[in-house]
Amino acid sequence: MQGLCQKAKDKGVIIYAIAVEAGSHGDQEMAKCASSTSHYFNVNGGELENVFSAIARQITDLRLAL
Repeated sequence: MQGLCQKAKDKGVIIYAIAVEAGSHGDQEMAKCASSTSHYFNVNGGELENVFSAIARQITDLRLAL
């Protein structure tokens, strides 16, 4: 998985990663795959809607900056 994540990042793809109730290994792998710490979220199922709203705000801010 990390190889694919790195190839995408090398091509300029911004990767958001969400670990939903993941164990420690899954959590670590998802965190490594994300483009940065601000692109990674570790949540339980009840927080998922808030996470998607936060990602939408980040994408909107990115578009406005371009």
